[in-house]
Amino acid sequence: MTISLDDQKESLMERLERLSQTMRLAILVSFFWPIFSIIHIWEPRGRFYFQAFIKKFVLMGVLPLVISWGIWWVVQGLKKR
Repeated sequence: MTISLDDQKESLMERLERLSQTMRLAILVSFFWPIFSIIHIWEPRGRFYFQAFIKKFVLMGVLPLVISWGIWWVVQGLKKR
């Protein structure tokens, strides 16, 4: 028996309600982490060096998120086995 696409549709609120508290916290931290890293890196005095800023932002703002979500993805894959 096949299920039609209309039967599989879920609203965004239904999907969000199924998320665990840990996952909700991780999503919230992932949203605010780059914002706080920009605030921390930003130096309003002196000349703005774009390349240095981008390098620091990638190391402080993006790389920790990529590593943590990558580890979570691998762990979830191992749990399924």
